[in-house]
Amino acid sequence: MKGRDDLHVLVRRVQNGDSGAFDELYTHIFTPIYRYVYFRVKRKQDAEDIAQTVFLRAYQSLPRFEDKGVSPLAYFYSIARNAVIDHWRKKGEMLFGDMGDGVFDIPDSSGSDGSEQRVLEKMWADEIVREGMGALTSLEAEALTLKFMHDLPNKEIASLLEKSEEAIRQLQSRGIRKMRGTTKFNQ
Repeated sequence: MKGRDDLHVLVRRVQNGDSGAFDELYTHIFTPIYRYVYFRVKRKQDAEDIAQTVFLRAYQSLPRFEDKGVSPLAYFYSIARNAVIDHWRKKGEMLFGDMGDGVFDIPDSSGSDGSEQRVLEKMWADEIVREGMGALTSLEAEALTLKFMHDLPNKEIASLLEKSEEAIRQLQSRGIRKMRGTTKFNQ
């Protein structure tokens, strides 16, 4: 994925009417946005539909985007978060709960070595994370997901979740303690 400054440049290019810049933005941030959505809806078709909605909304609203010192990626996460909330409101379901199978099986552009040992280690790690995340509140899970799966700084997470940075640190700390308390994390 492009660096934070590169994303700012792409957004400015979109705002200046460069039609190819949005294609570049899409290419560079589709995977983290899709993963974020998929992690919350558990179904590939729903995740694909919601991700497309996110990019459509972003395309329509980017001309009004104001740089407030956070990565444009946080702006996309904010749109994605609202789209997921809308999805669950329509369905009348909870945002978190049983995460189902395959939540962490979304391909990553970074590639892997393909060895059997690496696959087994990843499966074990995914199972541990799945069990640990099940012990968290939705806000704790979201704060940890944004921090560790999406590499967002606490300032951006705080802005996205409309909490203070201190509240985000507390959510993360509490979430990590709860995850450590699950059976597999202690083995």
